Amino acid sequence: RRARSARIAANMGDVHEVEASDGVRFSWNVWPSTRLEATRMVVPLGCLYTPLKAIDQLPTLPYEPIVCKGPCPSVLNPYCRVDFRAKIWICPFCFQRNHFPPHYAEISETNLPAELIPNYTTIEYSLPRPPAGPPVFLWVVDTCMVEEELHAVRDSLEQALSLLPEDALVGLITFGTTVQIHELGYEHCAKSYVFRGSKEPTAAQLQDQLGLRAGRPAGRGAEQAGGARYGAARFVLPVNEAEFALSSILSELQKDPWPTETSERPLRCTGVAVSLAVSLLESAFPNTGARLMLFVGGPCTVGPGQVVARELAEPMRSHHDLERENASTKHVKKALKHYAAVAKRVAAAGHTVDIFACALDQCGLLEMRSLAVQSGGYMVMAESFQNNVFKESWRKVLARDPTGQLAMAFGASIEVLTSAELKVCGAIGNVFSLQKKSPSVSETDIGVGGTCAWGAGALDADTTLALYFEVANQPAAAAGGGAAGGGGGGGGGGGQ
Repeated sequence: RRARSARIAANMGDVHEVEASDGVRFSWNVWPSTRLEATRMVVPLGCLYTPLKAIDQLPTLPYEPIVCKGPCPSVLNPYCRVDFRAKIWICPFCFQRNHFPPHYAEISETNLPAELIPNYTTIEYSLPRPPAGPPVFLWVVDTCMVEEELHAVRDSLEQALSLLPEDALVGLITFGTTVQIHELGYEHCAKSYVFRGSKEPTAAQLQDQLGLRAGRPAGRGAEQAGGARYGAARFVLPVNEAEFALSSILSELQKDPWPTETSERPLRCTGVAVSLAVSLLESAFPNTGARLMLFVGGPCTVGPGQVVARELAEPMRSHHDLERENASTKHVKKALKHYAAVAKRVAAAGHTVDIFACALDQCGLLEMRSLAVQSGGYMVMAESFQNNVFKESWRKVLARDPTGQLAMAFGASIEVLTSAELKVCGAIGNVFSLQKKSPSVSETDIGVGGTCAWGAGALDADTTLALYFEVANQPAAAAGGGAAGGGGGGGGGGGQ
């Protein structure tokens, strides 16, 4: 019994070492060898994967990865079989024979490249490509809040100006009864474009009204890019150029002046404001790292995305109302549909939406959650913008890593390859499908399924995905294949 306990402890130690070195935790560390055996399991086959987990002594290679030339895009890894004489490696997924490139001519059993060292099951490539442009931060601020709350938001945004890199691009949109897109590049006075909160302009209409289409005259701070980027430079500027204009606008920011009776809620057009912000980003910064940061202090009461009537006599929907689908939930389906459509646009453009909802009342986070879930954004809920929950969360969002860079990544794609004995069922997490089909894709969907590749607008060191698999091996095939543990290892090694 003691010997058995010692073996279990040793195996658990090995498992924890793998988790620490790869950022992967499997639900089972020994997998069934046939589909029949898998059906007898209560807990499904899967793993939790943290792509940006901080790994001690993570090797970084300053060149392109060696990719299999077969039907699978797997990369050279320690599980590959290598013929050192012929300088050939065999892919463990499709069994394609691949020749090493000329600069690998000196490899041998005693002179292994980093990709083949057994301990280096996770490595990082620093690709020799032009650096991406600076990140974009577009702040969308609700002005239908009491003065104390608005003052707390102003203080947090002014603090952010000192925390962001000087070359980061920032923009400001405020909303209440109407939506105001502030032109930070206008030098003579505070200038903004005002849009009705009850009607949602199309992206093309916004481009025409703001002069974002190609051929329009450029404003101050224009960059050498396409015509749309010239126009956008009037609204989204580097921090070192926009700091004075932003500070001036924030210092004069006041509560929405539209009159509100004591029996009414303020007119708040959150849905239109978010849609306009997404249109601005997707028109000017497609496939560029960008965060739309929404600061909201109450429910949307007008326009697309409305979740409750303006009259206080109509209560906000509760959990019981949602279960029974009574009169209080009449706005829910339309709001969900509106925000789901906007979330698809955000994902297609490679952007992220963060929602900071701080109020004693509900803000309609249920209806808006798809914005953050599909784009990999944050959702922070607190009683007040003066609360430490919001303040600490805000500081963590803008934190730096040990190298001095913002501790966030943009435009991520995650692809999973499996050996022939396994198939991937799907992923659960802040990701969207990239609609990539392969023999590794299962017909059974779990979470976001039907694909072997997913996208995420943003990641951080704690972002974790749940990936699920099924055993595709038949009993006859398993009889000659041996134990099941190897199949599980192959599936885990395929994650990229």
